[in-house]
Amino acid sequence: MGRWLALLLAVALALFLLRPPEGPREEVGVRLQGVDFTLFPEEEGVEWRFLAEEMVEEGGAFRIRGGLSGARYVEGRLDLRLFAPEVVVEPGDNLRLPYARVEILQGCYRLELSAPGKGEVLIRQKEGFQAPWVRIEAPNLRGEAWAFRSDFALQRMEAARPRFSFPAGGSFGPCTVEGGRS
Repeated sequence: MGRWLALLLAVALALFLLRPPEGPREEVGVRLQGVDFTLFPEEEGVEWRFLAEEMVEEGGAFRIRGGLSGARYVEGRLDLRLFAPEVVVEPGDNLRLPYARVEILQGCYRLELSAPGKGEVLIRQKEGFQAPWVRIEAPNLRGEAWAFRSDFALQRMEAARPRFSFPAGGSFGPCTVEGGRS
């Protein structure tokens, strides 16, 4: 009887060890809650500061999401504010977003970069903004365009089908960007 019990246990153990593996498990990298994250890209004197509910590492990229706000500082001075549902910080420190609102202090610019369903936004640290669509509001400028590219100061812009208005001899109103300057 003992021999049959040992044989039965050996067969059960073999079946247990030879069973097919479970389905693939989702590997979760680092997950941080209540994030205060600072990014130092290669550009001298530039840093990005983000506040968000969560940051997750995914295959070498970092996804920051939930209650997200960000700011870009140049030489310690606030340059622009960024609001988006999430930001993916890619290797090389470029930022990928589903859409975003940006406030640029110098010039009092308010930009809507893309929108839900219009395609994602890319912010390249060495170049600036790239978005499938943009709406720009400033005291001296209003309008929208497609296939938008620009540096961070909006001094070199490229766009398809631009529709902008520049008031002659006046303005659309005062600066509404907090801390903005014309």
